Amino acid sequence: MPEIAHEINIVNLTSEESNKGLLDPFVIMKKKKDSESLAIDILTFLTGISSRDGDKFPVLRRAIRAVGQQEERGLLLVIHELRSDPNPLAGPIADHIESFTDYDFAHLLFSDGTVKNSISLEKQLNMIQVADLVLPDAETSFEEYTTMELLSVAMLIVISTFALDFIHSDRSIFKIVDLDEAWSFLQVAQGKTLSNKLVRAGRAMNAGVYFVTQNADDLTDEKLKNNIGVKFAFRSRDITEIKKTLQFFGVDSEDEANQRRLRELENGQCLMQDLYGRVGIIQVHPVFEDLFHAFDTRPPVKEKERR
Repeated sequence: MPEIAHEINIVNLTSEESNKGLLDPFVIMKKKKDSESLAIDILTFLTGISSRDGDKFPVLRRAIRAVGQQEERGLLLVIHELRSDPNPLAGPIADHIESFTDYDFAHLLFSDGTVKNSISLEKQLNMIQVADLVLPDAETSFEEYTTMELLSVAMLIVISTFALDFIHSDRSIFKIVDLDEAWSFLQVAQGKTLSNKLVRAGRAMNAGVYFVTQNADDLTDEKLKNNIGVKFAFRSRDITEIKKTLQFFGVDSEDEANQRRLRELENGQCLMQDLYGRVGIIQVHPVFEDLFHAFDTRPPVKEKERR
C-alpha cells in the first residue's frame, strides 16, 4: 500500500535487545500518574501482592512512587529502590520481582530508565505485534499460571491499558482499536475486564473497539456480548459453531434454514447484525483490486496454483 506507507507504523515486539523496556509502564505511558498506576497493576499481578496486604503493599507502593518522581524511570529501578529500603520485607519483594527479569522476552517489561523510544501512535495506522506469548487456558486458575503465562498476561494488560490511553485521546477524532486473535485476550480474567473498559470508554470517547476471533464461544462474558453493537460472522461448516453463532445473533439456532444460510455463505459474504438488531447477509466488496491483494492472507503457493 505505497500510497499510505508514510502513515503505517508496524511495531513488532520480539525478544530482541532493541525492544528492551518498550512495554515498561514508565516508558509506554505518557503521564506520570498513569505510569505509576500501571506499574502497581503489573507488579502486584506478577508478585501476587494484594492491595489488602497491609504489610507488603505499602512497601511496594512506596518504591514505585519514589521511582515515579525521578528523572529516569523504569521497573528495574523499583528493584533498586526496594533494596535500599530498610524495611525487612523490601528485600524479598525485590528478589521476587527480579526473578521475572531473566526470561527471554521479560525484558520488554523491564527498563533501567534509559529507554526513551516509546511506542508512538502519531501515524494513522499502527500495528503492535507481540511474539512468543504463552497464554493460559480459560479454565486455568490464577494460582496455576506458569511464569511465562504470568508474563504474557502482564504484557496484555500493558498493551490494553495503552490502547485505553489511546482511546482517551482527542475526542473529536474517531479512533479504532482492533484486537486480532481476540480469543487470546478474552480467555483470561484480566483481558475480559480490560475489554469491557475499552468498549465503555469507546462509547464515551468517540472510538470503536473491534474484536476479531474464530469462534462465538470465545465471547463468554455476557456483559461484553451485550456491549457489542455490530456483529459479522463468516462461513462455518461446524454445526455446533453455527448454532452458537446464530444464538449470539439472537436468531433461532435450531432453524435449519438459518443454519444453511451460514453454512452456504460464499467468499466475501457474511451474516451481519446492525445496531438495531436486524440480521441479514451482506456482500463485502473491496472496490479496488490493490486493497484486495493488500489484505489477502492466503499462502502465496496456493494463490499461484489458483491462478
